[in-house]
Amino acid sequence: MSKDKDIKEWRTQSVKHKVATVLIMDGTPFRYDEENGITFTASATYVDKLRRRLVTAHSCSAEPVISEA
Repeated sequence: MSKDKDIKEWRTQSVKHKVATVLIMDGTPFRYDEENGITFTASATYVDKLRRRLVTAHSCSAEPVISEA
């Protein structure tokens, strides 16, 4: 299995409302709590594309911080 296909758990506290909207549109399940923010599972490739989409198509002024959980 290639590195891009490996599914990992990710977290973010950045622009949670916009991240949640895109995850819902993509059908990507996630959970939320105050301490950890949004937590979801996806490939690194998906997360890279998600960051770019949030800036270019969803009006984020800076690339959101999404890190491995």
